[in-house]
Amino acid sequence: MCDDNHLITDINLQDKYKETLSKISLQGQRVNIRNLKAEDYPAFEVLFTDEKTLYYYLPSGLKTYSGTALEELMSDWNDLDTAFVFTVLHKQKPIGVITCESLDFEMRHAEVGIALLSPAVRGQGLAAEAMTIFIDFLFRDLRLHRINARIISGNLDSFKLFERLGFRLEGRQREYVVRGSEYLDMNIFGLLAKDWLQKDSK
Repeated sequence: MCDDNHLITDINLQDKYKETLSKISLQGQRVNIRNLKAEDYPAFEVLFTDEKTLYYYLPSGLKTYSGTALEELMSDWNDLDTAFVFTVLHKQKPIGVITCESLDFEMRHAEVGIALLSPAVRGQGLAAEAMTIFIDFLFRDLRLHRINARIISGNLDSFKLFERLGFRLEGRQREYVVRGSEYLDMNIFGLLAKDWLQKDSK
C-alpha cells in the first residue's frame, strides 16, 4: 500500500517496478489487462483508423494509423521505460487500450489514458472496470503517489469516466490541440493515492 511520502530513489527498486509493468496481468470480473502484443495490432486498427474517436483521443495531430505505421507508433509509444501500453480484453478479445506515460518513479507519478476500440463495446462500464483495476494496481503495487489524466475539451464520456473514478479537474491548457481550423483546450485531471485508498476503504 502506498502509505509513505518518500521518494523512490533506489534504482534497483525502480527497475523492479518497470519489470512488473512489463509483465502485467490484471484480472477483473469482465475484463483483463495485459501487456500489448503484436497480435493485438489488427484489432487496434479499428480504433486508430476511426477519425471520429481519434479526434478526442490523440493529443497530437489528427492522423490515422494502420499496418506498419501502427506498429511503429505502438513500438515508439510502448518504450518500457517511461511509457507502457496495455491491452484490455473482454471474453478473451482485445477491446481497448490503456496507456501509462510520463512515468516517474522517483517523483511517484504517471499519466494514464484509455480508449475502447469500437462503439460496440462502449457504454457497458467496461472502461470504468478496467481503469479501476489499473489505478488500484498503480497505487497499491507500484506505490505511486499521484496519477494524471489529460482530456481534450468535448470528450464528455472521458470527463464523466474520470470524475466518477475520483479525479479532479486541476487545470486547463487553453487552445492546446488543433483540429482543422479549431483549437481545443486540454484539461488536466489529477488523483492522489490517499484519496483513492480512503475512498476504497469506505
